[in-house]
Amino acid sequence: MNNMDATIKEKYLIWTAVGLAICIISLGVTIIIGSDFGHDNFVRLVVFVCSNVFGWLFYLAFQSFIFDAYHIYRMKFGKKDMPREIETKPSQEVIVPLAEDTETAKEVSDEKIVQESQPVEIHINPQQHQERVSTYEELQKLEMEQRVRMVMEYIHYIMPRLADEETINHICTEVHCWMYNPDYKPKPIKRRLLKQITSVPLRHLVWNISARFMNPKLYDGENKANFIKTLFPKEFADTEIDTIKNFRVDARKSEIPIDEPEGDNFSFHYPEDYTPKQLV
Repeated sequence: MNNMDATIKEKYLIWTAVGLAICIISLGVTIIIGSDFGHDNFVRLVVFVCSNVFGWLFYLAFQSFIFDAYHIYRMKFGKKDMPREIETKPSQEVIVPLAEDTETAKEVSDEKIVQESQPVEIHINPQQHQERVSTYEELQKLEMEQRVRMVMEYIHYIMPRLADEETINHICTEVHCWMYNPDYKPKPIKRRLLKQITSVPLRHLVWNISARFMNPKLYDGENKANFIKTLFPKEFADTEIDTIKNFRVDARKSEIPIDEPEGDNFSFHYPEDYTPKQLV
């Protein structure tokens, strides 16, 4: 309450001083301007009132500046006992714990950083590691063999309507080598097919079987187009590589329709009355 009363007294003191200053300045202006009008009372009244109004407006406009200047003057030249008392209390109680807490927090954060940066080491017996590698390789090998049998079975099922047995065996041999080596260049088929067809069924054949390969990303459009064009040189003699890349043409109306895998099931779609030999 004492601090609040002191502040109010200071404000009243400033307002009184400002009011006196405005009145004195107004009287001076009134006397100077009134002399020019023969000391007319009406003129002096108007000048006095206008000077007061202008003075108070000027004061209100710069009120915050005046109070700030007064407080700055007090801080520099006034009593400094009270700020010292206020600052000494928190300095004794707070600074020391804060320094200790900061050091502790730094140590904890450093420990966390060191712990996070250290990789998790799992010590595996070399023999166990080799066994796991061998198991993985064996699983990959078994899966590859299963896919090869699946593709060979499909070729033997779908191609008799277009080629004789010798040609079919030749196709299976070249596809088998291609499945193990994406860069394999097949030996061309020299015999003619049983019926004259366009290149569309053969493009469907390549798309169907390559969709069941282990690493389909290694068999892009150009790779498949070059393989089928080299394997069937007569049927693709007048067909460009860019045209061959369009594998899915007339998906339903063809001697060899498109056979698309269903999710993770890579099995081919056979008629209900047909049972693949590899599954017997």
